[in-house]
Amino acid sequence: MGVVTRPTAATEALVLRVWPCGETSAVASLLTRDHGYVKVIAKAARRPLSTLRALVEPGRLVTVEFSLDPARELQYLRGGGVDLDALGGEPTLERSAYLLGALELVDRCRPTAALARVDDSAAELFAVCDAFLRMLSSPAGPDPALAFFAFEWELLDRHGLAPDLGHCCACGMAVAEVAAAARRFSAAEGGLMCGACARGGADEGCRPLGDEALALLAALAAGGLSAAWTMAAPAAAVRREVGAHLHRFLGYHLPGYRLPGALDLLRAGRAAVAGDSSPA
Repeated sequence: MGVVTRPTAATEALVLRVWPCGETSAVASLLTRDHGYVKVIAKAARRPLSTLRALVEPGRLVTVEFSLDPARELQYLRGGGVDLDALGGEPTLERSAYLLGALELVDRCRPTAALARVDDSAAELFAVCDAFLRMLSSPAGPDPALAFFAFEWELLDRHGLAPDLGHCCACGMAVAEVAAAARRFSAAEGGLMCGACARGGADEGCRPLGDEALALLAALAAGGLSAAWTMAAPAAAVRREVGAHLHRFLGYHLPGYRLPGALDLLRAGRAAVAGDSSPA
């Protein structure tokens, strides 16, 4: 009698979350390039000498092989290798916080597609995550906050929700015609608002949008993560403003979004040191 071979998959993946399972095993949530979101169980991965141990560390880019049974909630992790450890060099509090924040965003804002129904959007999201991690891990990479803002913008753009910065979202007035002192940013309306519309009550929750913050957001709109490589680190005030705008926008438009816990800790640490209350 012949042996029936169980189907397996080999693909690049990003480790999002890991939970202990039993005495020595671990369950990991992966975003894969070819199969979307997959949960795997890594048998005995918590043993010191396990070959699977390195494959279930959050934030690592890995190439993995796992069982592929649509009827199972958990697939069996067979093996693989580490492609990139974003914190493998000299990790800092900022880099660690932004990495964990990005992992939480991707995990919480994911679609509910089943394993067997994955479209090109999974590959696109993986490419965004891959680019962000390589940027964050590079010694020549941009400021971590800037890289994270670019990642947030790419996440919104992938969902078709990127803010409109070219015109007032209420009346359509071009941004060049909006007086700087009257310029506002509205999460509810979807981006830029002119002073007249803001005063008219189109959105009472809109906030002022300064020249430097607008320039930074416009650069991200034009180039996404690629643009961040050539941009200077934003000043603290600009970082606070842009971080607050993107946080409110994500909270309004992405179901399941909340401020990542790692960024909340980073904000608390900054506030204790220098009075910084930025969401990012």
